[in-house]
Amino acid sequence: MWLFAGVFLAGLAGCGLVDAPGNPLVEAHRGAAGYWPQNSTLAIQGSVDAGYPGLEFDLVLTSDKVPVLSHDPWLHETLCTTSDGEPLDERINIMDLDLATLQADYACGGVADEEHTQAEVMAEPVMTFQHLLGIVATGSEDTVIHIDVKFEPDGTTFDAETMAAEILGVWYAADLPNPWFVSANQPDAIAAFEAEATGEIKTSLAWPRFHPDTNDTQVALKSEIKAVLGIAEYVDIAADAGADGLAIPYQLIDRRQVDAARSAGLEVQVWTLNTPELLEEYCGWPIDSVITDYPDDAPCLGGDQ
Repeated sequence: MWLFAGVFLAGLAGCGLVDAPGNPLVEAHRGAAGYWPQNSTLAIQGSVDAGYPGLEFDLVLTSDKVPVLSHDPWLHETLCTTSDGEPLDERINIMDLDLATLQADYACGGVADEEHTQAEVMAEPVMTFQHLLGIVATGSEDTVIHIDVKFEPDGTTFDAETMAAEILGVWYAADLPNPWFVSANQPDAIAAFEAEATGEIKTSLAWPRFHPDTNDTQVALKSEIKAVLGIAEYVDIAADAGADGLAIPYQLIDRRQVDAARSAGLEVQVWTLNTPELLEEYCGWPIDSVITDYPDDAPCLGGDQ
């Protein structure tokens, strides 16, 4: 459905313009999930060793408020197992487990990923943010760190203020020189990070808001129709959220609105570009980042970032 919707929406939005100057940063999505298990130690180490200019990953909190890498507030139902390799028979919220239990009783990455058939398969305990920053410290100081916060207001995560305090506490304690920014799909989370930051912070609103339990195609269609009709303007969306930029799926990207956002001083990231054709197209757009599971395929990888 996403493929059909993407083609339809691209026509509405006026994608594919050929006069698009730009040389965006290339971000390794979830640590380059096309090559290694997503959000894993293997992926983070591989991305740092490869020298990718941007590193994107997802954070949630355990019950003892330790930031750990996970795309959702719960363990992935198919890519994670018990530590004995048994499938998960129910949804397990990470907020319900302390770090010791999470790492002792469960592992992720040891099951082949149907979406990334060439990715390496290796079971590991869920990685902490602190561990990730230790690996990042061994790499380039120029690597842009993109922290995507998986806050949900339905009680499956801690409140936004707690998440901001714990995540920023670990970040500041590491005292890394790397440029960085925070993204989230909820304005409450953006506001919490802005309020908790002790210095300058850049934030990006992931728009529209997708949730694993909602129909992505319906969300996409509604959001793009609003954008095309001028009901939802990028500049207004970012301003309402108090964000410095927007992270937008390529299926919904609107060139006119990108130009307006950039003219207003907003940053724009586009995700998730996972074919050579998409990467070639959007590497020429006047955007700040292309986010991909396959950074080696991006023609702008070797350019001046």
